[in-house]
Amino acid sequence: MTRVCVYTRISTDEENQPTSLASQRKRLEAFSKVQEDWHVVTHHEDRSTGTKLDRPGLQAALDLARQGRIDQLLVYRIDRLSRKVRQLAVIADELDRLGVILRSATEPFDTGSAAGRMMLQMLGVFAEFEHATIVDRITAGIERRAKEGRWYSGRPPFGYVLSDGQLAPDPVAAPVIRRIFVLYIGERLGTIAIANRLRAEQAPAPSAGWGHPAVHRALTNPTYLGRIRWRDQEFESTHEPLIDRATFDQAQALLAERGDDVSRRRGNPSDFLLSGVIRCGQCGRAYIGMSERGKGGLYHYYACTARQKYGPKACSGERVSREKLEQSVLRQLASIYRDGSLIRDALAAAQEQAVREQPSLDERRRAITAEIARAERSIARYFESFEQGRLSPEHCEQRVAGLQARLDDLGAQQAELAKDDSDASRAPTTADLAAVAGQLEALIADGQPQQTKALLRLLIAELCVNSKADIQPTYNVLTPDRLPTAGVCATSGKVETVGIEPTSAIA
Repeated sequence: MTRVCVYTRISTDEENQPTSLASQRKRLEAFSKVQEDWHVVTHHEDRSTGTKLDRPGLQAALDLARQGRIDQLLVYRIDRLSRKVRQLAVIADELDRLGVILRSATEPFDTGSAAGRMMLQMLGVFAEFEHATIVDRITAGIERRAKEGRWYSGRPPFGYVLSDGQLAPDPVAAPVIRRIFVLYIGERLGTIAIANRLRAEQAPAPSAGWGHPAVHRALTNPTYLGRIRWRDQEFESTHEPLIDRATFDQAQALLAERGDDVSRRRGNPSDFLLSGVIRCGQCGRAYIGMSERGKGGLYHYYACTARQKYGPKACSGERVSREKLEQSVLRQLASIYRDGSLIRDALAAAQEQAVREQPSLDERRRAITAEIARAERSIARYFESFEQGRLSPEHCEQRVAGLQARLDDLGAQQAELAKDDSDASRAPTTADLAAVAGQLEALIADGQPQQTKALLRLLIAELCVNSKADIQPTYNVLTPDRLPTAGVCATSGKVETVGIEPTSAIA
């Protein structure tokens, strides 16, 4: 008696399949009944793509073969087993070593003979070629629409909605994109600072939320310029741009500049050390460095941009002496790092918060991983539906493009979570903090302005000027590799070396 294991597989929903799991099983069992001395001992099935071998049903069937409990593995078609020649060869070789015959109910082969093994390889080649051809056709269709300036389907970029197949500005999200460029170019904020600002304001956000990767993608996405990007190519489009060419080019130049020289980040080439990190507590606008000649000579100070542009009616923010503010901040920072205990307390508080949030972060990671796997399986299912004639090329292209866009979005979320983990792992030692304190004291004594600015851009999250007597600084903790982690903020009304407490946010 020949012991037969029946294996069935689908990669799309059963309602749209001419050969559903139930249909395949019924036909295979009927086929076995008319064979002499065949007996079906078990049945295994999978709802998964045929391009991978780590399928529960397939592995269970192979385990039976390894245990010597079956003599034959029966499938409806060879592509139910795999769509890759190498995978078929691996399965066939293993079954052959185990003395188990592989057979198809609809194709003229079985691996019990040399001719059958040759036929198996030929069918595998054709199955893989067919799959690759379909993928190429679908990819070409997506690229063709992109070259024609049409959105190639899928989720539109944040800031746009789809209207009759064309991108149109989203009245809610489009202003946020425009504001990102204003903050980056006009106020000279970095991507982390912009993300923090948008989160604090609860601005409309993409599905991944506002993190610095999302801000960076917005600044570099040519779709906002009225173009379509497909893979590494860009094409002119007919949709309405959100940003003009001059603004976009200015942003790219600033991105390149900041990437080449850390001392230029969030600042300007002047000697005002705190430019780019001071904010008005009255109106929320940036403070800028200015100089003015008076009776006593040339005066240097920081002033609110709103008041400078529109007068005291627009904002009552006061001017602050450049020399006094810069020296106070430098002395306070050196004292904080020399003490060390305040920073350790801040890091401990941040670590406690991270521990509390870890379960929810782990759950989010698992959910993202599972969704990525589902999207990949869905892409494979749409390819197979197209192969079997159940889905038109246009619909297949649209759905695959949408899923690919979703995969890109999920990948960005994974990268954001991975960076958070990496940042959390960097904890400066007492020696590290002392080294930073020594460097700060050296800069106070005789440092070059650009060197000092480079370090301050990393150490200071924000200086909020409520008045001359009320300046609230929020500092970042500098790690050995010069990257900021948990923040500490001064709660006193002046820039002094007292009143430091840990914040709950990660700077």
